[in-house]
Amino acid sequence: MQSENNKGLGEDEKETDKSPNENLIQKISNSVNSNKEIFIVNDFKNSSKENEFLFFLKPEFFYIKDYNYIEPLLNLILKKIQQFNIEINGIATVKGNFLKKSKIIENHYGFINKMSMKASKIVGKNEKMKIKEILGIENIQKFKILGGHEVLEYYKFLNEDDLSRLWYSGHSVRISEGFYVQVQKINGDDVIIINGFNPSQIKHYTSQDSVIVLFLLDTDTSWEIIRNDFAGDTFPENAKKGSIRETLYRNKEKYNIKSINVAHNFIHASSGPFDAVFEICNFVGNIKDISYCKYNTNVYNLMTCRFNLDVADYENCLKNPKVEINNLQTDLFSLTKNKNTLEAIDIYIKYFKNLKNSFKKENKSA
Repeated sequence: MQSENNKGLGEDEKETDKSPNENLIQKISNSVNSNKEIFIVNDFKNSSKENEFLFFLKPEFFYIKDYNYIEPLLNLILKKIQQFNIEINGIATVKGNFLKKSKIIENHYGFINKMSMKASKIVGKNEKMKIKEILGIENIQKFKILGGHEVLEYYKFLNEDDLSRLWYSGHSVRISEGFYVQVQKINGDDVIIINGFNPSQIKHYTSQDSVIVLFLLDTDTSWEIIRNDFAGDTFPENAKKGSIRETLYRNKEKYNIKSINVAHNFIHASSGPFDAVFEICNFVGNIKDISYCKYNTNVYNLMTCRFNLDVADYENCLKNPKVEINNLQTDLFSLTKNKNTLEAIDIYIKYFKNLKNSFKKENKSA
């Protein structure tokens, strides 16, 4: 397991006359410009590396149409992958039309999207008490409580972009994982908006001209390094020096990037081993032309072969079961965030093995 930062973080920024990744860059570029909804750039395959994760280039990556800028951007990504000793074991380009039909993005954003769609029906007494306390509201009854999509349904003069501008002009507060709120005055109404950024986020991926490029990546590099040193913080201005997001943020003019921020930070990397399995199943597993499925993942192979766990345990992981530890509720994905795969499976065994229901109380310390 690689335990220290890679050196020479500035090397990827030096231009060479001819990139060793030239052929792959051309293949990816051709796939992006093709008329196909799905384009398999490289076949998907297994690996013996410990950590497997989904990495993708977001739609904003390809807002830059000029190949003279796209080529060095792709070269940066591929060189970073090589620098951190990461294997590429599959690449596919997926267009917005397919993402829209398949509901992959809605599934990807899970609870965030659920709250955006149905907050008025989901938010109960306990959640209202938290909102009231955190926002300092005396009479919460005078407020309409609406998720982002519900706002658009209720106030039809607003569209996704309008709501996004409204949301980012205000001050949002995190209530819990995937649960963000802010107060706004809309058409004379006092409104508590929940996840008001989400409708624009979904549209961003599922528009007709949107495209993402999926990478199945495997490595023995530690997950913490993958997230912090390779990808970088989701807020690019806070990302570690030399990471992809920090490099793009620092070199906006060089790469002809008009804007890079937390909402549009150009790349995605799975947050942990079980989150990665869910994402691989959601994205790759929904593409019929790819034979790589949930039973090919390294987590499945490690759980069933090395740890002698059964298929039911593996299937349970995909449901992201919840547990209460020392009176605090958490879930498998959160508990194993930034953990390496073997450690994450040990955590699953300790807190979640043979869990019959989706929630379990545990009085032991994590």
